[in-house]
Amino acid sequence: MIIFHLISSIDKGGAETHLYHLIKKQVESKHNVFVIFLKGNAYWKKRLNKIGVMVYRLSFESKYNLFNFLKVFLNLQKLIIKHNPQIVHAHLTTMELFGALLKLKLKNKFNFIVTKHLDSFFFEASFGRRIFFRGIFIDKFIINKCEKVICISKQVKKYFSEKIIYPKKYKVIYYGFSTKDFKSSSNIDKTLKALKLKYKINKNDIILSNIARHVKQKSLDLLIKAYSIYSKKKKNSKLILVGKGPETNSLKKLALKLNVNKNIVWIKNYEKIKDIFLLSDVFVLPSEYEGLGLVLLESMSSKTPIIASNTSAIPELVKNNFNGFLFTKGNYQELADKFELIENQKIRKKFEKNAFNFLLKNFSLDKMNSETTKIYLSS
Repeated sequence: MIIFHLISSIDKGGAETHLYHLIKKQVESKHNVFVIFLKGNAYWKKRLNKIGVMVYRLSFESKYNLFNFLKVFLNLQKLIIKHNPQIVHAHLTTMELFGALLKLKLKNKFNFIVTKHLDSFFFEASFGRRIFFRGIFIDKFIINKCEKVICISKQVKKYFSEKIIYPKKYKVIYYGFSTKDFKSSSNIDKTLKALKLKYKINKNDIILSNIARHVKQKSLDLLIKAYSIYSKKKKNSKLILVGKGPETNSLKKLALKLNVNKNIVWIKNYEKIKDIFLLSDVFVLPSEYEGLGLVLLESMSSKTPIIASNTSAIPELVKNNFNGFLFTKGNYQELADKFELIENQKIRKKFEKNAFNFLLKNFSLDKMNSETTKIYLSS
């Protein structure tokens, strides 16, 4: 089977990481796989090439530049006509729209599949829901043109199916995760010692961490407010924020205003991200919404306890007081209270054990691949 995956970027994000592992399984199953992307640093390109996947980049400056939009559309059309894929599988909003337009133009030349990685409409994406123009009509067009919509959680399915009613098109397939492939640095003890030295982390410090793009969706301002309350009681604590984005500067200003900047470690990029989880006493995800949250699976794999907001798909992964703590979305005082509870060693050990077992039971790469293949064959 010839499969085209269309995705906005192949940077190191949740959707992109998921796609790499799906493609790896598809290559093992002897499918001929191509990836076409539009922007970013092409983090996964070398790895994809190494497993025999052809990767094309089509330069795309802005969805509002009509000339550039038409140029990308025509180049995509040429690639599809040249390679004649049976499946065109789109991920993330811009490529979903290109896929739907190509399906309209080329009619029955291929089966069109969409994976929805977020419970948000076209213009919401990761930039927050506090906007008037959400782009539901664009999603209606996309879903109308595709054969199937793969939703990465029950919440994503619920979000779209309530507004765009095509009951037979939606199918929930959770991300697959490999604990074997999620590796730390080879000499982890030496690495953790070096990180503590570099960022002035003392032996008895409580380490809280977050790994995310700095966008409104992630509600990192709320995390900083909660930490400012906690740090007044717990002087020997650090907050590690790994990531960058359009909100970085405003987050740094907030940290200065609340007088906690000296206790926050800002790391733009880190390659072996498992090192950060192993360095941390707790991982915190205060998002406004999440399609699933691959980073939660990474935390479970690392046996790092989790505190997260009780919103979107997060409660499908984190069961309160079983494998983590949930707090009321937007309530930073409650989040600060959870920081104190997580200091209890018995609670942390319980969460570590339960979360790791929950991960192994529910997020299989083989299951993800086989269920995706069934979607392809039934389309």
